[in-house]
Amino acid sequence: MSASRKQKAPAAEPSRVETTGFSLLKAITRSFKVAGLAVIVWSWGYVGFSIGWLYVALFFHIMNEEYRTIKESKKAFAQHSLVDEKKAILSKLDEYPSWVSL
Repeated sequence: MSASRKQKAPAAEPSRVETTGFSLLKAITRSFKVAGLAVIVWSWGYVGFSIGWLYVALFFHIMNEEYRTIKESKKAFAQHSLVDEKKAILSKLDEYPSWVSL
């Protein structure tokens, strides 16, 4: 047979085992998350904690997020001011008291 008459073998189809394996993994992790949440809620009720403890945890979580936001804002301003100090100071001029002027 000549090289031009050789036929190519049909391409093998990709196996579907990989896709089902990943969806199975997602289903298992989702099940563990739901079971974990159920155990936490059951334990919370079993021990007899009041809802007030959740408010304390929520308060500290919100304060942590606010602190992180302020810290990132100050960091971004410091990096921006390194590039052009005068422009950075003028951009913050509206935050100064009214008696401050250039």
